[in-house]
Amino acid sequence: MIYKLSNEASTSEIEKEFGIPFRYPNLYTPNPLINGFNETNISVVTMENKNEITFAIWGLMPQDFKEDWYIFQDNANTLNVQLDELENVSWMKDSFKERRCVIIVTGFYTHLLDNGNTCSYYIQQESEKPFYLAGTYNMLNDGFLCTALMVGKTDTFVSNYHNISNLAPIIVPKEKVSVWLNDGHDMESLKGIIERPHNTKLKAKRISNEFFLKNLTSNYQIDSLFS
Repeated sequence: MIYKLSNEASTSEIEKEFGIPFRYPNLYTPNPLINGFNETNISVVTMENKNEITFAIWGLMPQDFKEDWYIFQDNANTLNVQLDELENVSWMKDSFKERRCVIIVTGFYTHLLDNGNTCSYYIQQESEKPFYLAGTYNMLNDGFLCTALMVGKTDTFVSNYHNISNLAPIIVPKEKVSVWLNDGHDMESLKGIIERPHNTKLKAKRISNEFFLKNLTSNYQIDSLFS
């Protein structure tokens, strides 16, 4: 499972990379450490609005849910969801069929158990450009969106840096986004993106455990914490 993401790209870098604007650009702040255990917003593109980048609370809740984020997440951790859950959990089914999204990141964090200790790594594209991860979303009673990161079996590269779980995010290449966000979805094509993910060129950086203890801000210099 993956509970920490990163999006360090600027508004202009993201808009240039994906060719679509932020709906509320002044609300976006680059963040090197997005911790899913804290109620936080992440940047998404949804089926409902494919031509703008908006925000969603990380942690899927039922459609039209009325209570607070922490109440639901205390009972059901839905930062990550698997295909089996989306097909078989009653309140999640419509999310997968009707409300898919892509989540914008510059990387995610993995953890490797080695000789009784954990080592942490930052996984990003070789190009260091932002990219899309597969997700689903619902709309809460107050109109805010909430989202879950879809996870599938780790590939060979990620497995080298992540063995506390055999699940990792599903990268959606730009050329497959139109399929993922298509209203007239073909379930086999969607499952293909999940079960046979694109071979994206990635790289990994070892990071210090101190990184996760810091009170990070958008302009925090993290390079010194990479080993």
